[in-house]
Amino acid sequence: MSHKTFTEVQELLEDLDFPADKDAIVAHATQRAGSADDAAVRALRAMPLASYRNMSEVRSSVDLGPDETPD
Repeated sequence: MSHKTFTEVQELLEDLDFPADKDAIVAHATQRAGSADDAAVRALRAMPLASYRNMSEVRSSVDLGPDETPD
């Protein structure tokens, strides 16, 4: 993610019920972002196929740039 921070990913997923699989996470984020081409949505699409139990697991799987470390 070059122009989006993990905070924006968190905002897109703030009302998502976990556990959720990658497809559900991407669909939810796409709907909230209004665009499948949003940088945060692209980062979520790059995650491995899996079922994620919580936001911490999503954070571990999203590829953040070296200058984008979550708080």
